[in-house]
Amino acid sequence: MLVNRWKQPIVIQENGIRITLTSAEEAINWLSHERDQKNDKWRHAWQTCRAVYEGRLPADEARSAVQLAALSRH
Repeated sequence: MLVNRWKQPIVIQENGIRITLTSAEEAINWLSHERDQKNDKWRHAWQTCRAVYEGRLPADEARSAVQLAALSRH
């Protein structure tokens, strides 16, 4: 499996925990543990990360979608 790292990681801080995501593959893992999986932004991020993982989209597409999902949590 080829992992496409993002040039700029996404850093999420919550309750004293710092999570750093550097690829769509890592983001899929983070998304699978999120509480609000019915959120439209979560679904979009999940689908986009899967498309990157499957080679149908460039890695930066997933970064943008995950960043929106992370920001919508607050």
